[in-house]
Amino acid sequence: MEQRKSPFLCGVRIVPGLLLLICFHVPRLYAHHDTSMRTDLNFSYTFNEQFQAVSYVFIQADQNISNYDYGEWGIGLQYQTPLSWLSFLIYYQQGYSKDDDRHWELEQKPSVNMNTKVTFSGFKISNQIRFEYRIRPELNDYRIKNTLVISRPDLIFQLQPYIGWEMFYENHDKALMLNRIKLGISRNIGSHVSIGPYYRIDLSNINSGWEWTRQLIGFHVTINY
Repeated sequence: MEQRKSPFLCGVRIVPGLLLLICFHVPRLYAHHDTSMRTDLNFSYTFNEQFQAVSYVFIQADQNISNYDYGEWGIGLQYQTPLSWLSFLIYYQQGYSKDDDRHWELEQKPSVNMNTKVTFSGFKISNQIRFEYRIRPELNDYRIKNTLVISRPDLIFQLQPYIGWEMFYENHDKALMLNRIKLGISRNIGSHVSIGPYYRIDLSNINSGWEWTRQLIGFHVTINY
């Protein structure tokens, strides 16, 4: 009897090709949306089975990749509970954005995060709920961010495709103000380093309607010890 392959599995296998196609062709097709580019560096260090230090830094160019106007760094401590699927993270982040007068403004974002993860049929499903307090020159308020990621480690050629969804609730607006959809590929380089490109689209809540406001092409380097 002929063995049929899962349509879902076949779909995941073509994610790398679709990602490359999007990265090269979407900016041309949707030139009226702002196009950004980001470079991420992530670092984590595991002390023991319970505690892990995490940090990151990235720089971003907006306005059709013509102006490096945003940068951010963060550092945190993650606690793994006795439950393998549950951990908590305390984070402190600082973001620097350039205003119209080319002055840099500082935003501070301390946060508390709850992380959950499960594995189902070889797919890793993780979710993070973040409660952060935004300290900005013009306004201080909190927001809630939810991040869902589905990945398939080492699917083909040691590539790890993934898809993510980020959702932002701003207390100041009393509404969901931003949705992000992200496609990416990672590849392990040795036992401590992974690298890969990703593509993201931003959908913003403008006048109670959702508009595609940004597309972002990024590349990450992640170091784990």
